[in-house]
Parts: sequence; C-alpha cells; structure tokens
Amino acid sequence: MEKHKKVQEKKELFLQFSEEEMQEMGWEEGQKLSLDLDEDTGAITLKPFVKMEIDIGEWPRETLEFLVGESCDRDVSVNEIINEVLLDSINKNDK
Repeated sequence: MEKHKKVQEKKELFLQFSEEEMQEMGWEEGQKLSLDLDEDTGAITLKPFVKMEIDIGEWPRETLEFLVGESCDRDVSVNEIINEVLLDSINKNDK
C-alpha cells in the first residue's frame, strides 16, 4: 500500500491520517512512530514504536547507581536515562 501525504506545518510538522487509514494500518491515535528515511530514494517509512520490557533487577549495582545519579543530576526520570542510553547504543551500532 503506497499512499502520498502532504507534510503540514503547525509549529511542528505532522502527517494527518483518516480514521480509516489508522484502522487499516493498525495504529491508534497518539501512537508514537519511528521515521526511516531512504537516502537513495527519498522515501520515508513510518513504523510504530515497539514497547520493550526490561528487568533492571538483574543489572549490576554500579549500573543502577549510574542511572539514579544521572537522573538526579539532570532532573529527569530514570526511564528517560535508560531510553537515551539504549538509543545511543543503537545509533552507535548503526554506524
């Protein structure tokens, strides 16, 4: 299924999908999507983010202390720190 959409601007860029399109793709309103750009063709692919469950109970104490320390120093949640670390790791592996 190939559909073309116009990027609309309203302080942020967004694509607007009809309810029918959302149902067809199995997406829900407000669902976060990842965006992949094919540099050769210029095609953009949208994919739903996949939730991942992690058991931090098995992580070493040093790792947990690092996460809590970063969270306190930056005044953000530990979850945000974990997300950043995972994204950095993924980005390094993609290069």
